[in-house]
Parts: sequence; structure tokens; C-alpha cells
Amino acid sequence: MAIYKLQENKLSSLVRRTFYEEKLNEVRDLQKFIINSIEVIDKDLFVISSEFGDWEDSRRRIDILCIDRDANLVVIELKITEDGGHMELQSLRYAAMISKMTFDKAVKAFAHYSKKNNLDYDNCEELILNFLGWSEINEDEFANDVRIILVSADFSKEITTSVLWLIERDIDITCIRIKPHRDGENLYFDIQQIIPLPEASEYQVKLKEKAAEQRQARRESKRDYSKFDISINGISKMNLNKRQLMFFSISQCVKSGINPIELIEITGKRKWIWVDEICETTEDFERLIVGNSRNYDPSRWFNSDDELLKYNNRTYAFSNQHGKGSFELVKTIFSKYPELNGKITISEN
Repeated sequence: MAIYKLQENKLSSLVRRTFYEEKLNEVRDLQKFIINSIEVIDKDLFVISSEFGDWEDSRRRIDILCIDRDANLVVIELKITEDGGHMELQSLRYAAMISKMTFDKAVKAFAHYSKKNNLDYDNCEELILNFLGWSEINEDEFANDVRIILVSADFSKEITTSVLWLIERDIDITCIRIKPHRDGENLYFDIQQIIPLPEASEYQVKLKEKAAEQRQARRESKRDYSKFDISINGISKMNLNKRQLMFFSISQCVKSGINPIELIEITGKRKWIWVDEICETTEDFERLIVGNSRNYDPSRWFNSDDELLKYNNRTYAFSNQHGKGSFELVKTIFSKYPELNGKITISEN
């Protein structure tokens, strides 16, 4: 369908052009246009790389790599051809290749992209965390899914048929058509999402919600629900989950006289928040921390009255977000502080 402009009380069509006629290149032009205007593809995307190919034994590269607000990875494949080539097959390969990307690798990819393009971002990790609305890294919630967005001048019947089949099988894939039009010296782009149809968005949302529930159930079935037995200076706790294990270990360290500043070097700074004042209640602590900390989420911290940790005129709250690595982290603490007489084993129950 043509694009029309109103001219002297009648509609006149703009001139339909091709990328080749306009001498526009996929990488040099279209990729740059999309990256600089990523919101025209999806307003909730954050570009972390272009021409990404950080894997062994492969010269293949992802045109644009993003993350979305739900911490999913998003592969964007671009073509300026009228049929899309075999972009759906390429994108599936790319999605599989990056499906195991960690948060740390995503930060490194973004840092490399920033340096390569002279963006000079001071703290790439902080920019990603702010986009996601996270106060700290949460590997368990990062890259649980990979979305695919295909952008082309048009799509062959083979591609559209394949994409519809993939959608039925719970692959999150979208086709966006982009067509150049000219009006004298002015160049315009008609950008339309053709699969899935925006008019069917409510139906698609229901399907995605169902699919998300199924994915969550699968993730839950794979998660490590190990319990732990621990002893510190003769005080023993049995059958603790990871959160309970970490809080007991850290709180006993502080009670034994270990400065939280030393513990921060082991656990990482993002596991702690604090105020330069002794607080006896959660209310007092939160009144001060809200003014000092962006994106404070009380549900993510051990911050009840009896959980706040006090040391040298400071009040600390320790994170309750813990997953893989908790067992080894506690062993590291015990190794550095033998005076704790710490012992930890995985519960047999």
C-alpha cells in the first residue's frame, strides 16, 4: 500500500523506492538508522552491541543485539532485500548461540561496543542495571528467554509461513517491514509490524502469558533447592535455604566483630546498602536510605528491625537475593576468617 500526502485538496502518493535505488547499505546505513532510533522497532529495547560475534569457530555476526525490560536478550536481523533471504534461519542460529549469555558477558559486550563506537560510557554495568530497574545483578532472572526481530524491505511466503509456525511453538519472533519512499529531496520509511499483527495483540499477550508461566515452571523444576547445615562459633543451624544461609553467615560475622567493609570485598558492594547513623527500626533506616539510594526496593533486603546490622556508627542491610554460588561464598568467608570456626555441609534431608 502506498503512502499518500495531502496536496491541493487531493491525495498524492509518495514515490516507492528500494534500498538499492537509494544506494543504502545494510550495515553502513540501515543498521545505523535502527540503532539510533531503536524505539521505532520497540520502545523497550536497549542496544548492547552491533555486529556481535563473540563465539568460537564462527564468522557469523548478529546485526543488532539488545536486551528488553524483562531482561530477555533480543536478536535483531536486518535485510534490505525484497524477500528477506534466509534471515529466519540465521536468527534462530544466533538465538541459540547467545541463549546462555550471562549478565557479565552482556556488560563486556556493551563495554566493547561503547569503546568501538566512541560512546565513552563511564559505567556500562550501571547503565544496564538502571535500564532493567535492578539495584543489583540477578543472574537467575537474566536472559531466561531470547526474542527475535526480523526487519526487512519485505518477506517471502516461505519466511512468513516459517515465522507463524515458530510462533505457534512458543518462539518469540516478530517481522517488521520497512519500505523507503521519496518525496522530492525527502526520504521517508514506512515501518509496519506485519507478524504478529498488532490488531491481534491482546490474543498474543494471552499466549505469551501462558508461555511465560510454562517457562517459569520449567525454570523452577531446574533450580537448585539444596539446603545447608552450618555452624559458626558453636552456633548451629540446620536445613537452611540459600537466603537463610547467607544472612546467618553474614550476621554472625558482624556479631563476631568483623567489619562489614571487609565483607563487602568478598560479597561485592551491590549486596549491601547502609547509612551513616545507627538505626533501631526499619522505619528510621528507610527514611534515611530512600534519600541516599536510587531504586530502593525494600523487598530485596534483610531490613526488618532485628535484621539490620550495626557497626561503627553505621547501619547496614544485606541483600536477600542469592542463588548459585552461595555455598562457595560461605566457604570463602570461613577460609578468610578461621576464628569463626565455621563449618558448612549440604543437608542430607
